Amino acid sequence: MRKIEILEDVRLRFPGRDAEFDLGLEVGAVSVLMAQGIPLIQRELSHEAAEQLRPIAQSLRYTLVSTDAPSGMLAVTITHKSRRPMLRVV
Repeated sequence: MRKIEILEDVRLRFPGRDAEFDLGLEVGAVSVLMAQGIPLIQRELSHEAAEQLRPIAQSLRYTLVSTDAPSGMLAVTITHKSRRPMLRVV
């Protein structure tokens, strides 16, 4: 059982549910945000969720970039292709 971020700063936990349920909820929550046209989505997601979201993001004209997070998850940034790219210091 882990905390799943539904909206920014809104996290839910579902005791008694398995990892497959968590994965479906993660993918579903982010897919809804993309379908609503949110220009920037930043979440910590599981590796499996990030892989399932890649084709969804492409079909909805989003770019998905992921990096390893300290928690063992992936720090995922999803941006709409109409948005200018985010620059970061390397």
